[in-house]
Amino acid sequence: MERQLYISREFAELQKRYQALRTELVKLITDRDELLATVKPNLEAKYYQVIGKEQYRLFMVRNEVLRLRRKIELIRASLNRGDEPDLELIEEQLDEELRQWIEELCDLGRKVEWAEYHDHLPELSAAETRELKKIYRGLVRKLHPDFNDEPPENFKYLWERVLIAYRNGDLEELQTLSLLLPEQEELLPEPSTMEQLAADIEKLEQKIKKMLENLVKMQEQFPFNYRDKLADTGWVAAQREAVEKQIEEMERQRQSYRSILAEMSGGGETFIVH
Repeated sequence: MERQLYISREFAELQKRYQALRTELVKLITDRDELLATVKPNLEAKYYQVIGKEQYRLFMVRNEVLRLRRKIELIRASLNRGDEPDLELIEEQLDEELRQWIEELCDLGRKVEWAEYHDHLPELSAAETRELKKIYRGLVRKLHPDFNDEPPENFKYLWERVLIAYRNGDLEELQTLSLLLPEQEELLPEPSTMEQLAADIEKLEQKIKKMLENLVKMQEQFPFNYRDKLADTGWVAAQREAVEKQIEEMERQRQSYRSILAEMSGGGETFIVH
């Protein structure tokens, strides 16, 4: 009898440990998803609003400078061969050679536009934000793949909707999804042996360890590594000033290359500068 009581007590302690780990994992998942769904887009929007706009101006001027310089090189190469420069062919070649720069410019432009759009989105109140997180934590326990090894097909669909609603800050949608699931006390798996319960605990510990490592790596990457800098008005001002100086230099180069092209054209129609 004493042996049975000892095993029962140990089993209860393992279950308690298991429950605590599940709770910790839920918190880490919620923290991670909040970083991705809320903090990250907010930081990105701020970055592209205060710095990205200036970088976009720099990219535009820089791309034109690169194009003008390369155009001069191609025209001179044709003239050195004794050929009449085919400006239409040269423009096509420039489009191909500078494709990567053009794509980067377009990508940055889209991010700046998105930042403007994001800045005008309605924000949840503090109370609504707390409610959003509370509901999400409950849905994580019920639907997240880490807690459901073989979830029903409808659970997978519901979880996708939960993720979208949470990322969009859609409190009403989360409330609706929560109503679709019956209120019930969390049911822990029933391991057949203490060894199985210990193995499940080890799996949870590994998941938590990996999650913590990923959170640390995430904080070291863009835009999280700019969080403190973006809050520093002095740093922001210095960055904008540095970009402005680069723009001024690029403007001087652009005017210089335009003058060179104008001289090469000699006022004729062959080398019209657009």
